[in-house]
Amino acid sequence: MILRPILALIAALLVGRAALAAPVGTSNDESVPPVVTDTTKPRQCVIAYLVTDVATNDMFVSRQQVEPPKDQAASRGRYPCPTDVPARVATRALEPCLARAGDLKFCVFGDMARGFENRPDVRQTAENTSRCASDLATYIGIACWKAGDRDICNVACGDTEQAARDLARGRCEVKQQKRCTITGATLILPPQ
Repeated sequence: MILRPILALIAALLVGRAALAAPVGTSNDESVPPVVTDTTKPRQCVIAYLVTDVATNDMFVSRQQVEPPKDQAASRGRYPCPTDVPARVATRALEPCLARAGDLKFCVFGDMARGFENRPDVRQTAENTSRCASDLATYIGIACWKAGDRDICNVACGDTEQAARDLARGRCEVKQQKRCTITGATLILPPQ
């Protein structure tokens, strides 16, 4: 007989706990947790440069993001890049190389003039053809030939990694009049 009131008490406690675990009521609040990354938001313009440390043949990709004007509309999920790139943007592109090389004379743009192997100087490279804009291409590519222990390179932009490499190789072989077998390509827009 004592067992029956104890069982009833245990049953009442279990039902009470179940009631606490269940939602107490409904709410009209339909808010959702914050979105960490909005993958549908258009990407801002990125200008990517290929820069070379001629002392070590190290190559750097220098990316700079450009804020779009407030009334600018995106196309293909990307904001357009400016057609005129200020000189200070090009100068800043050399900074990652300078931080490692320690001497600005070793840092040049990746698109080199014919005869660069004899006169390795930034004035023998082209800033405007060493860069690619994210609104026009997806990859920036480079192709080089070996002049002793120095890589002599040219740059091109492409929609695919292979296209960027092939275009860079074609540009290098036409400009340098050599077979350019060293190639590479990377994304202009950094991964999200």
